[in-house]
Amino acid sequence: MSRAYAVGPEARAALAVLLLELQDALDEPWTLETMAARVGYDPSHFARAFQTVVGQPPLRWLRTLRLERAAHDLVFAPARPLQVVAEEAGYASHEAFRRAFVRAFGVPPSAMRRRPRGLRGAAPRPQGALQGRPEGLSAAPEIVRFGPLASAVSVVATRFDDAAIAEAWRRLYALPSPASAWELAAASPPWGFTRPGRPREYRCIRLGYGEKAPPGFSPWRMQAGWFARFRYEGTTPGIHALMTWIFRDWLPGSALRWRFAPVVTLFDPEAWHASRFQRSRCAVHVPVQSLGGRGREMS
Repeated sequence: MSRAYAVGPEARAALAVLLLELQDALDEPWTLETMAARVGYDPSHFARAFQTVVGQPPLRWLRTLRLERAAHDLVFAPARPLQVVAEEAGYASHEAFRRAFVRAFGVPPSAMRRRPRGLRGAAPRPQGALQGRPEGLSAAPEIVRFGPLASAVSVVATRFDDAAIAEAWRRLYALPSPASAWELAAASPPWGFTRPGRPREYRCIRLGYGEKAPPGFSPWRMQAGWFARFRYEGTTPGIHALMTWIFRDWLPGSALRWRFAPVVTLFDPEAWHASRFQRSRCAVHVPVQSLGGRGREMS
């Protein structure tokens, strides 16, 4: 009987950072050697440590991540052709992609697109101490079951910069005022935080809007799943610092990883109105699952 392969805290921390980088750069031509070099280990030691921590060999894990991204794109990019999604996941034929997708999620890609499924299973449990908490974070994050959410009214910023995002919010604010707090939300894919420069999307959402959507707005939906909730009250620009801390510091130290689902931030507009948008009160929801967990338990 072989002994379990021991992985020390420093190696686990290095692997956690690499795992986030892999999720953020799935289109790079990763090999066992390039991954091992990124964390400073020889390929043999790296492969055994990776298997111990993640539960899969490195290259199989890459295939898993690419299938999870494909499942995300089927739901949140409904106009993208299935063949394109398959090619981006690394499959030359639709049939090979379909077989791999069914093995991973239990349903074919077309069914996932028609009826998106939320993630079930036990709540992930973060590990490690909360270090370097950014200003404005009011408490330690909570792991919560969040969603599903749906809205008939959302607008995507034309660019991922302050001016375009402000213009998107102005368009949303032209609608009648929300009936209650927390009906304004923002959603963006959970990538680009560890590797700046990736194309990003920022979507402004009005929840609880009961009237017919005016022209120029699009529907939006999100399935239920496990999220880490971060409650924040502070300067509006400080939200970016909070996001950076979550993805670069908190996640690698928590033994969790982000799922391929939107980061959703709920806002209390009263804080904006009282400060002329200089301060924000919000709850940031980051989709998470256990390190090595797969998105196959769908409901």
